Amino acid sequence: MLKFTLRPRNRRQDQNAAEGSTSHYSSFTLTSEDLALARPESFGMNCFTQRELECLEKLSAFCAHANRHVSNHLIIRYAIYHNFNYDKAIDAITKGYNYSYLYLEMEGELMRFFIQSMVFFPLPGLKSRKTGSEVFYFRPSRYFPTSRNNHLLLDNICYVLNDMSKSIDQCRNGVVMLVNMDGYSMKNFHNDTQMKMTRITEGQVIPTRIVDILIVNPPKFFKRLWKVVKPAFSSTYKRRIHIIKNEKLGNYLVDDYQEYLPDEFMGWRSTQEMAIDYCDKKRYEERQNVEQDLRACRMSQRWQYR
Repeated sequence: MLKFTLRPRNRRQDQNAAEGSTSHYSSFTLTSEDLALARPESFGMNCFTQRELECLEKLSAFCAHANRHVSNHLIIRYAIYHNFNYDKAIDAITKGYNYSYLYLEMEGELMRFFIQSMVFFPLPGLKSRKTGSEVFYFRPSRYFPTSRNNHLLLDNICYVLNDMSKSIDQCRNGVVMLVNMDGYSMKNFHNDTQMKMTRITEGQVIPTRIVDILIVNPPKFFKRLWKVVKPAFSSTYKRRIHIIKNEKLGNYLVDDYQEYLPDEFMGWRSTQEMAIDYCDKKRYEERQNVEQDLRACRMSQRWQYR
């Protein structure tokens, strides 16, 4: 019987793995962190097919043989993103594995940029109508490119996409990017940063599937800009992009979607509170992970000296 062990999800957990617990629902051996972060329904008997399990085993064996320190959680993300195509997943791991973007934490410059800019953040509870995907919000008019903050914008989107790819359901369903174009001008456009962001949203940097990009109420000049940047996009990526008016959002999002939107965009929730609450939640979760890792280290040291 195949057995695939999920390892912890970040640098500290990789270094200080706590003693795992075994789920009776499948042949997986799950750590307590995996059970805490993943949705319960993700670990039913039909979590993975036999073909998918074999692909995961091969990917894990390759990484171990090649001495690549890739957590099993990331192996699963790459496998799901590439529909369990072994060759494509291996190619992505060997060529596109970007450690700095995959292990970001809500602290320092990134935390300050996140709170001050409010450019990217998830919309809790909101799902897409067709795929049931979770949705995150992008307000590009709040971003003014400088040489000092371009990398923070990329860190911001990668952090949110990683956070929305923790469970198996999230990885399978992908995410939807909702782009509010109100107030957007050429002052907010930076060609190099835009191309790097496109690589991220196309899945070339981190393995998160963006199933739809909803560009809402773009300004008139956007048509000219779209003609310039469109040739750089792959045909698959272009099919995911929908340029719409706000009254068409109901075609893509669940009923009563206004309940989950920020107040600056047809919604009822405070934009600032949504961004700050998300930041506070992530900071709390990361501190809890550190405390768990320290407790695990102390426990392992006690056993060593007995």
